[in-house]
Amino acid sequence: MALQVVLLLFLLSSFCTATAASSSSSSVKSVEAKPNCPDKCGKITVPYPFGFGHDPNCYRDGFKLSCNHTVTPPKLLIASADMIIFEGTDQDGFYKRSADKVMEVKEISLLEGQLHVYSFVDYNCNNHSLFVSPNTSSILMWLGRTSFTYSDTRNMFTVIGCDSQAYNRYTNNETSGWYGTLQYGCQVSCSEKEETLSGNYSGMGFCQTTIPKGVKIFERKMEILDNSSSDFSPCAYSFIADKERYNFSVADLSGFDFYRRNRGMVPTILDWAIENDSCENITMRNSTTYACGNNTHCYKSPNGLGYLCKCLKGYGGTLIFKTDVKVHNNIDNLISFFFTKFASFQFLPKKPSLHKILILVQ
Repeated sequence: MALQVVLLLFLLSSFCTATAASSSSSSVKSVEAKPNCPDKCGKITVPYPFGFGHDPNCYRDGFKLSCNHTVTPPKLLIASADMIIFEGTDQDGFYKRSADKVMEVKEISLLEGQLHVYSFVDYNCNNHSLFVSPNTSSILMWLGRTSFTYSDTRNMFTVIGCDSQAYNRYTNNETSGWYGTLQYGCQVSCSEKEETLSGNYSGMGFCQTTIPKGVKIFERKMEILDNSSSDFSPCAYSFIADKERYNFSVADLSGFDFYRRNRGMVPTILDWAIENDSCENITMRNSTTYACGNNTHCYKSPNGLGYLCKCLKGYGGTLIFKTDVKVHNNIDNLISFFFTKFASFQFLPKKPSLHKILILVQ
């Protein structure tokens, strides 16, 4: 009697493998860390090229994260020393590096080349009866040497607070092809208290505008133009947030509740890419620093900086970036052994994170 042996081959992130003929999918959602590396921080999956821990082989240079196990549940944080956060307050009168502000990561998307994070809210409160200290806080995010930029397609710059205005001053460099500092922003207008708080006037109490492509350095400036609304709108806020995650409510105008309720943070999308080269550089593909694995396609990052990788048509896998060539070769040898040892085999229907190969032992 033939013995049926089912071999479950987990597809490592070092390569894409051919899909069953009946499957038209060219990619899957399952992702994996490198072998012998931690792959989860709490419930958040951490796929290569990202990673955390003491072993530098667990992540690509520039993609190191950290997992804070001192809190419950554990928090995944951006650990890159190249991401610098400064804070300016009315008490200090100047920006200084903020050691207690670290960007928290909630999700990593390889297919979209994005990080879902929490970024920080600026505020300016002119009503001292709120006992807010300091009365103003402005955050400067410096991503200049990281692999991250603010997503121009997913985020909006938002200002909340009657009779206030805020603007971003941003700087780019040779990575995006130009030098210079530009600024943009918006201004908020309100009517009388009853009309404003009624919620019947769309756009009253806040303003929003898009952000440019490829921005890595943001410095926000905010001011309250008129104190006549301070009794019902005592504070102004500005932030860059995922446009699908923030909807204005007139309740956001009251007191300091908006800041406290959100712990001074809002959901934000960062684009990421392998920024040290481009797909047009053919010689790069023979380099040891080339990130894409076997049976993958190099494509330009949507934000215009660097490149990303995806499986070729007809191939599926747990994406896409090279990990350890030695491990890859071992898997190839294992597959070759089974294919030559046994009389026949067939692909069973594709599962999200693995293929089942049915091997018939004579």
